[in-house]
Amino acid sequence: MLWIQHGWIANDSMLYFEMARHFSVGEFKKAFAVEGFTWGLYPGLIALVHVVSGLSLQASANLLIVLFFMLIVWGLMRMVSIAGGNEHMQSYAVFLLLGAGYIVGDVLPMASRDLGYWAMIIHAINQLILFYQHGRWRSALNWQGLALLAMLFRIEGAVHLLVLPLVGFFISSTASSTLQRIVMPYVLLIFAALLSPLVVLLGHINLDDLGRVKELVTGLSDIKANIEQNLVRRVEVMHIHVIGDPFREYAWFTFLLAYFSITTLKCLSVAGWAPTLLAWAERRTVKKSVQPVAYRVLFFWLIISWLIGCLITFKVNLLSPRYVALFGFVLIVFASFALYRLLHQKTTISLAKKLLLGLTGLIVIAGFISNIKPKHESFYYEIDAVHYVQDRLNPGEQALYTSAKQRFYAGAPFDTRFDYDWTDLQKRIEAGNIQQYRYISIKSDIYPAEQSRLSDLNLQSHGFQLEKTFSGHKNKKLVLIFRRKN
Repeated sequence: MLWIQHGWIANDSMLYFEMARHFSVGEFKKAFAVEGFTWGLYPGLIALVHVVSGLSLQASANLLIVLFFMLIVWGLMRMVSIAGGNEHMQSYAVFLLLGAGYIVGDVLPMASRDLGYWAMIIHAINQLILFYQHGRWRSALNWQGLALLAMLFRIEGAVHLLVLPLVGFFISSTASSTLQRIVMPYVLLIFAALLSPLVVLLGHINLDDLGRVKELVTGLSDIKANIEQNLVRRVEVMHIHVIGDPFREYAWFTFLLAYFSITTLKCLSVAGWAPTLLAWAERRTVKKSVQPVAYRVLFFWLIISWLIGCLITFKVNLLSPRYVALFGFVLIVFASFALYRLLHQKTTISLAKKLLLGLTGLIVIAGFISNIKPKHESFYYEIDAVHYVQDRLNPGEQALYTSAKQRFYAGAPFDTRFDYDWTDLQKRIEAGNIQQYRYISIKSDIYPAEQSRLSDLNLQSHGFQLEKTFSGHKNKKLVLIFRRKN
């Protein structure tokens, strides 16, 4: 899957590579100054692998991806085992994971910190379940250590660290008392809280010094601000132009229902629909088969993952499926028990369940094939555009790429992980800076507004003519190659 990407990267990958480049030569201040991104564990690991192995930064990131995915598979199998599953169920969990189109097909090939986050949090949850099952200090400390590592990959790990141990209120176990079940999973945080006044006094630390940790403090105020500044206006539009009489008073209800529905659908589909269908169809079997303590922890984790998705949606009006991928891992665990029940029960299963087995099997197999089959050439349209330009540049000639990815593919120095906007390009034209370039590569949408902005640039009047066009997936994106005439 990494090979068929042919070097394709995500925009965030460029940020990690640039930070890793500075880390690898000991320029730590410069690394953390790159776009002000202070979450440096993942770029630091890339730099470490790069220095130790001698591999390129991108190859080092790919090696980490393989390692993280192996940890995810191991953690998922361990989770099924801790929940009372056998080797068959562990195999079914891996089977369902490999058919997950988004997790394996889309995110896995990226140079993304998400896989490290998922790996750490899955193993952390395993330790939390073991603690509630057996009441051992080692498991409680392992849970906190792994959750802290997960937090260093993504700040959402802090929410799990703070909230998940509350499930101890709903667990009855002879292995520990209620007080122990609540206090022990928080012992490192309690110790840190006791030391925090001393650290603040001696270190003069303010909220800005905490980096992204401050989002835990400001998160609710950010959500409130977004509601007041953006969502209220959208509800007013729905109130006037969508709902209309006599249902105008239901505008907020309709809007909230839509937002919650979006989060729910993304949660249910993030691991593919097969785990969701299996877990729902055999939900009673799952509840009876999964070890009770493990079931409560996993179900609580399911709820927390959904709530995190809702909070992110209300904060930024956007929800990438990767933010709720942990919901999908729980569904895979539950579905492995359901699949075992359907395949191994001694009595004859009903026609409906046979159809369910066939449908989910087809979904998983189709997902797996989609994950490993070569991508359509339109997937590489930006890479192909860069190759086209580079092959035609003479020594000493330059090209301007408006796309951040294309600048990376061309080996240009990092300046930002974002594409140049139309205003920036217009300023370059007005200043006469574009005359130094032999080629200009412009990434654009097919929509009329984008095409109108392209026409406004009037590159032809500045001595450039359109030479080649590359189309992206489903022709929704274009790369237009302009060549200077003289």
